[in-house]
Amino acid sequence: MQALQKLLTGTGLPFRMVNDSLAAIPYGGENITSYQVVVQKVGDLYIIYTNLTEALPGKIDETKYKYLLQQNDHYDVVKIGMSADDNTVYLRADIYKTATTSAILTRIIKQVANVANIVAGDMK
Repeated sequence: MQALQKLLTGTGLPFRMVNDSLAAIPYGGENITSYQVVVQKVGDLYIIYTNLTEALPGKIDETKYKYLLQQNDHYDVVKIGMSADDNTVYLRADIYKTATTSAILTRIIKQVANVANIVAGDMK
């Protein structure tokens, strides 16, 4: 079993391995019916993220950028960013593989999911 799969198994969360270095965890919340939190192994990091543009179709545009940027001040590990390639807005947390346990990974996955749901509620 690969390291990422072993860590995710220890979280108790449902997940689907896309490949050895990428997994998707399905989520649904009060403000977003269905979205995914993705865990990706990149070098010596695990990147945990969700694509807000995809989860909130038609809700994010230039009028929301200031609000989104200000939200970075409210969360410790999770940050909101934008892709330089296609202006996709995402929530993301990066953690070092060497410091990652299933318990820490669970907390970060849940925080990414919860912040996505909070942001979605604020954008109604």
